[in-house]
Amino acid sequence: MVLVFAVVGLIVGILVGLFNASNAHSGGEAGGQVGAETTGTHVNDALPPRFWTVVLNSFPRSSARSVVEARAKQLENEGVQEVGVLDPSQYSSLQAWAVYSGVFETQAEAKARRDELRGRHPDLQGAYIKSVTNDS
Repeated sequence: MVLVFAVVGLIVGILVGLFNASNAHSGGEAGGQVGAETTGTHVNDALPPRFWTVVLNSFPRSSARSVVEARAKQLENEGVQEVGVLDPSQYSSLQAWAVYSGVFETQAEAKARRDELRGRHPDLQGAYIKSVTNDS
């Protein structure tokens, strides 16, 4: 019975996160950090047309957005900061969905975040930096 309530609670939590786009987030990373579209924590479509980020995971274009957002939420719950989802239909440089951390003006800032994440989260050793553009 407890397991049923736990599963129902998880599903409700995911759904609330998916539909709660009204919360705003203000990133404060030194250098080039700006607001970013994320999972249920916040949504801000005002991403710059070009930026650097750290890709934590990627998913094929055919993946459901809810699957990608669930992974982003899991990473947030594990303590990863400023996690978001990038939709490949919004950025010409993306071939797949990306779960990312941070929006930076420079490659050096993104590398520093990647190295910090790899140091704190052993399961993110495959994280990599990416230049994201929307040159459509």
